[in-house]
Amino acid sequence: MPPNHGERCEPSRAESGAAHAHGTGPVSTLHGEHAPAASERPEDRARQSVQPGGQDGTNVAGAAIVLPRLRGSILAAHVLFTAAYGVGQGVLAMLPVLARRRFDAGDWQTLLITAAVPTLLTASIFWNELLQRRAPSRFFLWYWLVGTFPLGMTTWATGFWSLWLLHLVAAVGNSAWLPLSGLLLKRFYPDSVRGRVFSLLSVVTLSAALAAGMSAGLWLEHDPDAFRIYMPITAAGQFAGMLILIRAAGLSKLPAARPAATLRDSITALAAPLRSMGRVLREDLRFRQYEQAFMMYGLGWMICNALLPVLATTRLGLTYGEYAGSTLVMQNIAMIVMALPMGGLLDRLGAVRTAALAFAMLSAYPLMLLATTGTASLSIASVAFGAAMAGVHVAWMLGPVAFAPRAELVPHYVSIHTTLVGLRGIVAQGLGMALYVASGGFVWPFTLAAAAFAWSAWEMWRLRAPGVTRG
Repeated sequence: MPPNHGERCEPSRAESGAAHAHGTGPVSTLHGEHAPAASERPEDRARQSVQPGGQDGTNVAGAAIVLPRLRGSILAAHVLFTAAYGVGQGVLAMLPVLARRRFDAGDWQTLLITAAVPTLLTASIFWNELLQRRAPSRFFLWYWLVGTFPLGMTTWATGFWSLWLLHLVAAVGNSAWLPLSGLLLKRFYPDSVRGRVFSLLSVVTLSAALAAGMSAGLWLEHDPDAFRIYMPITAAGQFAGMLILIRAAGLSKLPAARPAATLRDSITALAAPLRSMGRVLREDLRFRQYEQAFMMYGLGWMICNALLPVLATTRLGLTYGEYAGSTLVMQNIAMIVMALPMGGLLDRLGAVRTAALAFAMLSAYPLMLLATTGTASLSIASVAFGAAMAGVHVAWMLGPVAFAPRAELVPHYVSIHTTLVGLRGIVAQGLGMALYVASGGFVWPFTLAAAAFAWSAWEMWRLRAPGVTRG
């Protein structure tokens, strides 16, 4: 799922960085600046600036989710909306197979579906700028209008291209959830519980996506046009959840962080993050190496994400229910089960080594897909994928926090990290599909994906080796 599988998409790959995404404005900032000694590990610096239960919500993953007393109405409304959001992610995960089976989408058309969400995560840095200049309640409405309402409109889709156009618009809006989620987490939950709240919401998202994806698959088995019913219901459910959360949290009373700008100033402000991204990557050697390793990981992930629907329909001939049960359901169950162990591993090894081990685990996944012959073997591959992605999930969140040299730069490092997800999506998914079409099979693209995962694991592990870089 872009995000929602991992870098999507990783899920939800849009929820995974939410605890850092909005670092400016009237909300609380990270704990004060910490000037690290040259010998400090990035992970140690992150733990000092973000304590367990702190802003990013990663270091608490190894602990039980036990929340102290909070304002119950806000938390309950937040959980309710998160469940509605998870339902949306679950039905979106079925869209590539729906396009192939219901609208006879070809291989390249399928690519246009799978690539949309991870590629358009690049828009999150621009949404974040808009969030600075709009009241949260108004921005929430914009998120729903652009990111969710078009999905409800798919009830009138008459062919692949109308379905894809609506999906494309929704993918642009979907990237707005990253900064908005960060604002909600930072505004309404104190440092001592924010991480546990984030862990709770992550479990809610995964569980709702699992249930919705499986339900949609079974419904489509009996009625190929069932999406014309459940898509509008999904959009309406998110709208209702949004109104409840706005009211419970009093979002309509919160002003914008900065006054609205002129059109010229807005264009300048939108271009600024792109200019500064290049400067940071040139000047921060260690962060550039970290992103290079993630680029190789993303190459493998995007290839698998692009070709999985093709494999499931062309080679295996799976039904909707079989596809949902052997991919989405098994992946999410594995991620939920492994979330706590991977969080504990991160506490002991740090973000870089946890990512290296998770990447190494992923190197087996493309080879398992290559060898799959039915739902049983695909389910085993999905469990392995979900277990590894649990490690990627927590490492993805803590990495930018660890490498940012000052606390106030954390949001900018996160925006760079997120933008690069979209950039590798533009290249890698097309490369995977091109290799599949040119070679007439899955051997070459899945072999390349396995090699990319293995290489990313080696590069990430070397980042922590003495003498490779300073620190």
